[in-house]
Amino acid sequence: MPSSPLPFVVALSGLSSTGKSTIATHLPLIFPPPHYTLTILHVDDFYKPQAHLPFRAGHLDWDCTGSLDWPKLEAAVRSWRAGEQVAEGKVNPQPESDTGVAGGGKGITQALVEELRGEFQGAAAASQRVLILDGFLLFTPSVPSSFRSLLDLKLLLRAPYAEAKRRREARSGYTTMEGWWEDPPGYFYMVVWPNYVEENQGFFVGGDVEGDVDEERCQREAVKAKMGADGALGEILRWVSGEMVRALEERGKGEGRRALPLTSC
Repeated sequence: MPSSPLPFVVALSGLSSTGKSTIATHLPLIFPPPHYTLTILHVDDFYKPQAHLPFRAGHLDWDCTGSLDWPKLEAAVRSWRAGEQVAEGKVNPQPESDTGVAGGGKGITQALVEELRGEFQGAAAASQRVLILDGFLLFTPSVPSSFRSLLDLKLLLRAPYAEAKRRREARSGYTTMEGWWEDPPGYFYMVVWPNYVEENQGFFVGGDVEGDVDEERCQREAVKAKMGADGALGEILRWVSGEMVRALEERGKGEGRRALPLTSC
């Protein structure tokens, strides 16, 4: 009897407005059943009630680890790892283009999705069960270690300050549990960016989050980072897909080595 596929958790993290949700919504199109079973959990669905959010610079802070209900999120991930179904709701769904590709017009085309699906179609030697976590802070120091221990692949999406600021400020707002939120003037540079720098600076040489990655630190903590260019989400999607397949292949090789029978001399 074939064994059940082992759970594999991919943490897709990074600065706000780097395309994490758009990337996440495309992965099931590239990795369809029966070889892959993908579930997506969006951290946006695990905010604390607005009345319990912390403040920064005089504003409600939606962009720090203190804004999230970590026990609830961790329980959801543990339930999924145990084989239970988890809800995949999202308070801010990505729009679809008329090609059926979510988040169209951002460098991701139907042709690219089909190309990547074909490229990775035969990559899985066995059925794979994968959870994609889409969130702005998922494996930084202030995240509970019990949660970080559940992550199998940690990917950090990057963007230059000016580009991320433009993207964030171009958004009309966000649906919340209580209604609708619009960033007040200056919110990005007073709240969003400082939180990102404080949480992620350890992954970069000299703490410069727009500079070079600290390869030794990232290797030690098994974090991989990628800087994206404006309109180049297709490149990011290709990178994320490739890293996921490589990690699953490495795990498969490790399982194979452990499964080899002992032989006598």
